[in-house]
Amino acid sequence: MADPVPLPVTPVVDVAIVGAGLCGLALAHMLVAQGVSLRLIEARERLGGRILTQPCEATGQALDLGASWFWPETEPRITALLSELGLASHAQHDPGDALWLTDPNREPERRSEVGGIHVGARAVTGGAARIIHTLAESLPPGSVRTAAAVHLLRDRGEYIELICRTGPAIRARQVVLALPPRLIHQHIQFEPALPAAVWAALAATPTWMAAQAKSATTFAQPFWRMAGQSGNAFVRHAQAVLGEVFDASAPGLSTGALGGFVALNAAQRESFQRGLPLLISSQLTQLFGPAAQDGQAYLQDWALEPWTCSTLERSQPQAPPQNEPLLRQALWAGRLLLGGSETAAHGAGHMEGALESADRLQHALCRPSANRTLDAFDDTAIASFAICVQALRGLAPQRYRQHLTRLLASQQAELLTQRALLATVDQVYSEALVQLDVLLPVMNLPASEITKGRHALTASLLTAFDGWNKHLLEAALAHNASSCALSNFPTEHQPDADSLRAITLDLAAAWREFALELNARLLQAAGEIESTT
Repeated sequence: MADPVPLPVTPVVDVAIVGAGLCGLALAHMLVAQGVSLRLIEARERLGGRILTQPCEATGQALDLGASWFWPETEPRITALLSELGLASHAQHDPGDALWLTDPNREPERRSEVGGIHVGARAVTGGAARIIHTLAESLPPGSVRTAAAVHLLRDRGEYIELICRTGPAIRARQVVLALPPRLIHQHIQFEPALPAAVWAALAATPTWMAAQAKSATTFAQPFWRMAGQSGNAFVRHAQAVLGEVFDASAPGLSTGALGGFVALNAAQRESFQRGLPLLISSQLTQLFGPAAQDGQAYLQDWALEPWTCSTLERSQPQAPPQNEPLLRQALWAGRLLLGGSETAAHGAGHMEGALESADRLQHALCRPSANRTLDAFDDTAIASFAICVQALRGLAPQRYRQHLTRLLASQQAELLTQRALLATVDQVYSEALVQLDVLLPVMNLPASEITKGRHALTASLLTAFDGWNKHLLEAALAHNASSCALSNFPTEHQPDADSLRAITLDLAAAWREFALELNARLLQAAGEIESTT
């Protein structure tokens, strides 16, 4: 009897990244530039995750049926990435009247929306998928594996073994799960099991837009603009098919497109699946007139994507992403890390959040050389950090107003002050960490200055933030008290004691996490960071 043929032994790579959405691709792009060997694994046959661009052959337009918009004033990472990749962007079209339809038996009402609906939003020219394609082209041949669904992770000590439903296993010294938390909970098993609190947090964290559907309808020309309309429309009645409509026309072309978010839930869309294009056409015709009957319709139902939408998402109403610090902790002695937009402290659910997560992961994975031998702290670098923080503090009240305006423009009605403040502090902390990363190479951070897991420089750097939470809250409340836009929201116009207490606790929690992350980056730069198990 012949000896059995031994199975090939796969090499152990430095890092395996599960999930080739924007976070996974951006992280891979960063790591390859630093000489890290990696495998990027994607369950789908395509890359991009919730970024999906559909070309329309008839009009030559690129239609984003997934993530599309970003806001340069509050989302610096996506803005910087587009600049790095040489990709252009354009402003979301807002000029003109918006339409409001609150009664299906009446004509829509035209309203002039001062400042526009989308408050400075921009989109990638040629479609958001251009980011995905450009990042993918920067990766080494053979480093990306598609149509490979990981269903089991085993901690083997020196490496982690990733078992896929098809194809050979993968071995890596560290693993990043750049996936929506609920997909991890539903599809992946762990040996040993993850801590109970982390497992519960995975199940409890919603995936932004996972059970939603987005449409786009192309036309020979943007006829609504000629009628003085912006293309924006809001349908607020029980029979609504599209709850929100917007101008999705490509710049530089004479053709036009109207995008929309489907108001029907996943079960309703399944019931009306065959007739849904006709229903969408009828809705557009009711809003914009007979010219809207002649369009070419495209529809993306994300609830039908098993690698986007979990079973939990289909059974629950859409909820905003949650800022869950547990999902940003390292596991398995630092060998297993969680990523994806939903784990971000700033911009969760957006492309910005995916990039913030990728930045955090890159710093956790790549440690500087232990051969650094500087002799003293660089006081100039410390002073530069303080100057940067003062500038960020000065901009914070304006950014609070921008976040608040965006929430109001998107028809949000709950916890406006709390959410706008948290978005502001998360953005400031995120940008402060970017500045710290710039300065770390010229700062001396010897391991001898570490006591009980805290670097001696941590307190000095954090001093620049003294009193900031209080001053920002006071500025926000002063704005609220004078804001006409908030006059219809009594709990926001003048928050009561319970609301203020909740806001204060949230701001304190955000501060603690920032302080821990700043200290962790100092420890990492000193070559003495310890992983959380």
